[in-house]
Amino acid sequence: MKWIPWRAFVLALILCIGSAATLAAQTSQETTLIMVTEVWPPYRMDDPASPSGFRGIDIDLCLALEKRLGIRIDIQRVPWARALDMMKSGQADIITGIARTSEREAFLHYLPTSYSVVRPMFLAPKGQGSLVRSYDDLYGKSIWQSTHSAYFPRFNTDNALNKQSLSTETQILQMLALKRIDLAIGTDPNLSWDIARLGLRDSVEPTAWQPEERTELFLAISRKSPAAALLERMDAALRAMIADGSIAAIQAAYR
Repeated sequence: MKWIPWRAFVLALILCIGSAATLAAQTSQETTLIMVTEVWPPYRMDDPASPSGFRGIDIDLCLALEKRLGIRIDIQRVPWARALDMMKSGQADIITGIARTSEREAFLHYLPTSYSVVRPMFLAPKGQGSLVRSYDDLYGKSIWQSTHSAYFPRFNTDNALNKQSLSTETQILQMLALKRIDLAIGTDPNLSWDIARLGLRDSVEPTAWQPEERTELFLAISRKSPAAALLERMDAALRAMIADGSIAAIQAAYR
């Protein structure tokens, strides 16, 4: 038997350990995804006790995907417009609670499966909801929306409407309650949560006419992210969660 000098053996062992550590670090980096989002109840709500600073439907969804896929999701809080910019540039990997539009599909891979549905809703100052009885009644009124939001196709593409934007729905609702603006648009159940949280039930009301459209919500991956390779696995996990009732249970916890 040929004996290996002990110094050579130790050197080889050190090199093996170093290579293993490097590989482990690379694997860890490859499976840590950056998710960008902001408060949007009941999908993402403030929770100082949570490691991410959030709780809600989307947070529970991400925690479940972490376990099922063996990945880590680092949730970062940024304004919605900034979140979309980060997804476009590849600075972030995934985003949740996002509606599908042709403009966004240019920089996002949407999971094929939707995990939730919201409905667009118009609000007016208390006592003025009856002034909007059809889509045509929207013309000539200022309609405030969250920056870079999408609601339903006709509204999204109608440049004849007087649409204005602010960074958060909270600001918009407060302005509406003070009758500084004519109308607000958002989605329900999100608006209902915010109205209750802000104590504005006696200050704002739904308009008489409401759109019939429903908006599907998706999880999407940046087209510039290596995480795009996880698209099929992530969608399979999501479909399994829908089939076994996990998604329904998560949503029920926030009703």
